[in-house]
Amino acid sequence: MRDFTIRTKQDLINAVEEFGILPLFRNAIPGFSVEEHADPSVWFSEEPGVWEWKGPVIREARCAYGKFIGNKAVFISREWFPDFANWRRDGYDFDARYDDELVPYKDKVLYDLLERMAPVLSRDLKKEGNYNKEGNTGFDTMINRLQAECYVLVSNFVYMKDRYGKEYGWGVAEYSTPEVFFGAEFTDRVYRQEPENSYERILLHISSLFPECSRKTIERTLHSASGVPRESGKRLWLVPSNPKYFDIIRAFGERDVIEWKQGSDRMQPGDIAYMYLGLPYSAILYRCEIVETDIPFLGKSEHVNLKKLMKIRKLEEYPRNWITLARMKEYNVTTVRAARFMPDDLAADIEAGTLKRKE
Repeated sequence: MRDFTIRTKQDLINAVEEFGILPLFRNAIPGFSVEEHADPSVWFSEEPGVWEWKGPVIREARCAYGKFIGNKAVFISREWFPDFANWRRDGYDFDARYDDELVPYKDKVLYDLLERMAPVLSRDLKKEGNYNKEGNTGFDTMINRLQAECYVLVSNFVYMKDRYGKEYGWGVAEYSTPEVFFGAEFTDRVYRQEPENSYERILLHISSLFPECSRKTIERTLHSASGVPRESGKRLWLVPSNPKYFDIIRAFGERDVIEWKQGSDRMQPGDIAYMYLGLPYSAILYRCEIVETDIPFLGKSEHVNLKKLMKIRKLEEYPRNWITLARMKEYNVTTVRAARFMPDDLAADIEAGTLKRKE
């Protein structure tokens, strides 16, 4: 990576193209931000600079911009955004993700509204969706989550004008979907390969830019938006268990490894499964590691449609009154009817012992 300083809008465009993925603010990877390369005269100064250039750079470079890493703003070039989105979406388009119960209903309502109106200013989106103190809540959390998952991006910043036509204040974000913003240039490429391959390509690219930085640091930085650092390709799952049909408490009391229904073809050895027990518990009671998948089921089941099994190893048992469904609702988990992705913020708070309590 050559040394350079950002002094002009064109310098910023060139930096986005050269890095491919470029956070706005400094992070754990030295030199991996606009902030570190921006001349002081264009970073928080009275003269037009980085903050005023964001909209023009998005439009002229046709790059993606949004809160993609660590809930902070990132520029991603046209070349690299399909890979980044493929990884973050885990190969799902939005409707398929919702059909697999991997998206909270409130997120779908907001996404459907945004998709219908895109491109749309944030203030107009809030107004149309009645997102205010007296109406629907959680707009900022949902829009940030949709950006982190790469279903939404910022397509421009629009400045308000006074009666003399002079711009004032901070730019108002205009939201869009990548499908609308990029068109076929994005849709033809985003799901071209497996998400794991896209992720590895991103890792190799950033490693080539910063060879002195460890792979572990790069991975932690990329996953910081997810809350739980994990190895490449490893997923967190929320898996239901019906006590009426199987006594998992007794099974784990007798042995640490048991066979279980494999709820998704995407489940892989090394993934983590949080086991949710239905009534009368209505709580997550176990954290398990998936140790084997794709085991053919040769018998018959009276209550469950079984095609394949997996083996899970108990890693940790939780108090029965701790991770209850009432508390999980604070993380937009209202039901657990089928295996789904575990919300990263919920998993992070469980691991840190800071799980939110329902008031």
